Amino acid sequence: MYEGWGNSSLILLKATIMITTVTINPAFDKTIYVYGLKVGDTNRVEKTEVDAGGKGINASRMLAELGAETAALGFVGGRTGRFIETVLNEDGIKSDFVHTKAETRTNIAIEDLGGVPPTTINEKGGPITPEELEHLKEKVKHWAKKSRIMVFGGSIPLEVEPAVYRDLAHIAQAEGAKVILDADNKALELGIEAHPMMIKPNLDEAERLCGRALKDVSDVADAAMSLVNNQGLEVVVVSMGSRGAIAATHGEVWQAIPPEVEAISTVGSGDSMVAGIAIALADRKPLSEGLALGTAAGAATAMSSGVEMGKKEDVDRLLPKVVLKRI
Repeated sequence: MYEGWGNSSLILLKATIMITTVTINPAFDKTIYVYGLKVGDTNRVEKTEVDAGGKGINASRMLAELGAETAALGFVGGRTGRFIETVLNEDGIKSDFVHTKAETRTNIAIEDLGGVPPTTINEKGGPITPEELEHLKEKVKHWAKKSRIMVFGGSIPLEVEPAVYRDLAHIAQAEGAKVILDADNKALELGIEAHPMMIKPNLDEAERLCGRALKDVSDVADAAMSLVNNQGLEVVVVSMGSRGAIAATHGEVWQAIPPEVEAISTVGSGDSMVAGIAIALADRKPLSEGLALGTAAGAATAMSSGVEMGKKEDVDRLLPKVVLKRI
């Protein structure tokens, strides 16, 4: 068990420390609950939930829940885009989105209450015009000046090149902000060229990045440390769902094992982990403290239904139960 937190509450950042998130392909998330999904037949809906989605948006919502100062940037368009802005405004989260001609995409998740894994239907998002992308770059430059950390994450909309995160990271770093990147495939590979402070792939994404299977904790730890040593990264965190996470930095590797919880929906758990780690790193705390907080935040979100983020009281309760091991 990690004892460093004692009985104290979470890290609370000074109001002057800003963590800004950038979501270039957010979504209007709609979750439909049914009993016994029948493909090709009529299904009766038990309940429906709608919410704002996207890696950076999820991270900002957890950051705000934990008391951090945050702002959300990215692209939004149309009625679904206005819905996202309304949700963030109601949550008391600052936002400064570029408004696009294309309507923000809709992602649909069909949750089978009979215990079958969910079925997801995700739109691509976009297209984004060159003018809209340039406008976002201007906003990133503006907010980077007042941010200690900028979090970039998620998929890439139509008409945007995979190198977008590399280019945005360079802009943020030139203004003094540290960068956390949570992406996949070519966007992650090219984004690493900007040498962000931290990347947070999940296990599948880490295997694609490394080009090999990571069969056990030792494999994951070796891969994470190799990325730190060979790619100019300060921190690599590989999330592994209910098995926790591995975090590597220069000279040390940690494994975090989350407490057992009743997982209702894992949507946003990885983004919540990023938020917890970002809080600690922004306050210049040790990586181990950030990993513990991120693991507790991810577990709290897994306990929540649909695309809801975990609550601070759950994170507080789970934090002392996180097991940290130095590898």
